[in-house]
Amino acid sequence: MDMKSLWRRAAPQPRPWSIAAVAACLILGLIAALAAPALAQSGKSAGPVVQINGDGNAIETAGASVVIRGKASSIRAAGAVVDINATVSGSIHAAGAQVTIDGEVSGDVRAAGGLVEVRGKVGGDGYLAGAVVRFDGTAAKDLNAGGATVTIGQNATITGDLTAGGASVTVAGTIGGATDLSGSAVIFNGTANGTVTASGDEIIVGSTARINGDLVVRSRADPVVETGATITGQVRVEEPRAWWALPGWLWAVISAVVVAAGAVLTGAILILIGRATFEEGLGNAAFRPISSGFIGLATLILLPIVAILLMTTVIGLSFGVALLMVLPFLLVAGHAQVATCIGVWMFDRSGGPRSPGRLILFMIAGAIVIAIVWLIPWVGPIVAFLAMLVGTGAYLRSLNVRMRRLWPAST
Repeated sequence: MDMKSLWRRAAPQPRPWSIAAVAACLILGLIAALAAPALAQSGKSAGPVVQINGDGNAIETAGASVVIRGKASSIRAAGAVVDINATVSGSIHAAGAQVTIDGEVSGDVRAAGGLVEVRGKVGGDGYLAGAVVRFDGTAAKDLNAGGATVTIGQNATITGDLTAGGASVTVAGTIGGATDLSGSAVIFNGTANGTVTASGDEIIVGSTARINGDLVVRSRADPVVETGATITGQVRVEEPRAWWALPGWLWAVISAVVVAAGAVLTGAILILIGRATFEEGLGNAAFRPISSGFIGLATLILLPIVAILLMTTVIGLSFGVALLMVLPFLLVAGHAQVATCIGVWMFDRSGGPRSPGRLILFMIAGAIVIAIVWLIPWVGPIVAFLAMLVGTGAYLRSLNVRMRRLWPAST
């Protein structure tokens, strides 16, 4: 078998996708897209629209729209829209653009998405993350919430501790344990039976607030305590902690992890919407690394120059800005391309069929290798950057070939 054939296999032709749909899937439906192929292969339910009335067994599903009712021992669901209102004897794991959870859950609830809203009863801990997070149910243990906007409603009752962080954090419920809030604006208007620690630029204790303990404020400004608020303990104002004061090595590790995660997410999308193009790029990276690297370097240099020249004209201003925005995507795509190439070289040189799930696993392995190389002082970042250029050039070559096949020049 020819060595180059080891890197290629028959794959479906890429279809034309609208830019808007791709963007929506990238931001809001990523986890659902990743989960669906794996679930389909393992016999679990997956599809565009999934409606399940559980009979008490475990549920694992993914789709564009997921609606779950009835009973289940545990639930794992992903989709653009996930709506769960069920009695669950175990835990719930859910992710999507919009996640709504109601009913009664005996175990933990772990949910992430654009909009995450949890009502009903949670028998364990709650772990919520999203752009907008709302909790208006009961939690028998602790609740941890993070997002741009976090709201703990007035009907919320948390037996344990509450830890919440975001740009805007509002609490109006009842907390049985300690309360730790962080945000640019923190508003506490609920009841706390323990110490409340609030960190942020603006701290407001509302008129209906009742704190049966101390109020610790970490801010450069004094808190606003409205008339009617009750604080049985002391009020202490402290200097805010410098959260960014971390050791240099830890910042390096965080940077490497963030870069690797971004590459994996981008690569997963590229595989799902155009696997044939992505796999062809693997061959370019493996067998034409030098020329691919020069293409990547030329792109890095010439594309900003062309964009700036276009921006100097009235007609080309918007196109020039768009062109500049493409460059970071190409570099991250190149990172994903070369990471997958490394992973395939490490674990699979057979040339057999590779499912999207396997390619993503190879990509994760390669991204870890690049992240480790990145941490090597001085030399590591240079090597990682050169590898990224190789991947960028390789992907551009395969993209060019695919486009010429789809839209051949008129003769």
